[in-house]
Amino acid sequence: MVCSIMTVRELQHDIVLTDARFEHKDFSKAALATCRFSRCTFHDVDFSEARLNACFFDFCLFEQCRFTHSNARLSVFSGATLLDCDFSDSMLVHTNFMGADARHTDFSSSDLYYSNFANSHLEHSQFIDCNVKNTDFRYSERIAVSFKYSNFEEALFSQH
Repeated sequence: MVCSIMTVRELQHDIVLTDARFEHKDFSKAALATCRFSRCTFHDVDFSEARLNACFFDFCLFEQCRFTHSNARLSVFSGATLLDCDFSDSMLVHTNFMGADARHTDFSSSDLYYSNFANSHLEHSQFIDCNVKNTDFRYSERIAVSFKYSNFEEALFSQH
């Protein structure tokens, strides 16, 4: 039932689902607002061109998921694990990734204005040609992370 709702291109509100598992699903162009998917697992799920407004994906596991060309304003991915995911060419304004574990994840060419990656673990991930103005990376662990062509001098990093 939920999978069929998520594939409808009309705006869906207030879906609440916890501890669910989604594999090999096409949720591209989904339009969701004020939905909660806490502690869900998403494996090989396509969210490309999705519109996510004030949606909660806290403590979810995302493996090989695609969010390319998505618009995820005011959404929450805090405490989530992002493995081999692609958020490139997306609008992620005011989005919360606080405490996330992102490995081999691509955020290139995305607008991350005022987003939050504080206390996150970022490993082998790319932020190439991103707008990171006022993006909070304080207390994050960054291993082999690239900010090439991004305005990283306008982001917030920990003081040493």
